[in-house]
Amino acid sequence: MATTQIHFVISESILQSLNQNKEEFTQQTRLFTALELFKNHKLTFGQAVELAGVDKKRFLVELDKHKIDLIDYDSSELEKELESFQT
Repeated sequence: MATTQIHFVISESILQSLNQNKEEFTQQTRLFTALELFKNHKLTFGQAVELAGVDKKRFLVELDKHKIDLIDYDSSELEKELESFQT
């Protein structure tokens, strides 16, 4: 699998305010980004887990902690899904 590296600069004062080191901030940023992209249907569960850099169980715990549904159908999607089981 091809990969790319993303790099951005923040001030040390932000890390100090958060009481985090660079690695902790990077991990938290990856997790929060993955959660948000999953919530907004931009990434699949597997892609979000990969981006977050955690295992599936931990990601499920984080979804619950942040009150993000694992399955998020709107009513028309749910009806279509249920109809597919009846045929």
